[in-house]
Amino acid sequence: MALAYLHGVAVDASAEVPADLDVIDLLAGAWVVFRTSGPHPAALQDAFAASATEWFPSNPWLLRPGPSIVAILDRAPDFSTATCELWFPIERATLSPGAR
Repeated sequence: MALAYLHGVAVDASAEVPADLDVIDLLAGAWVVFRTSGPHPAALQDAFAASATEWFPSNPWLLRPGPSIVAILDRAPDFSTATCELWFPIERATLSPGAR
């Protein structure tokens, strides 16, 4: 599995995009957003780990197709600290018959 790392911006579907840029259409749906603040990148890495080991196992949601997004909201000039949001596309898990 390859990891794609992209920089992007959100634009309206009617926006004109230069021909030399790629467009990724995202389907409407639910997202879970984790906000971090503190030492960077440690706080962000901790949020990634906690989402997999704590949040997803204890909630009725699964990842759905789509990108994971990191938004950097604020940062120190040297990037030693930052406030970030980690966005995951999610969908409600469906239980099989007889499962509890």
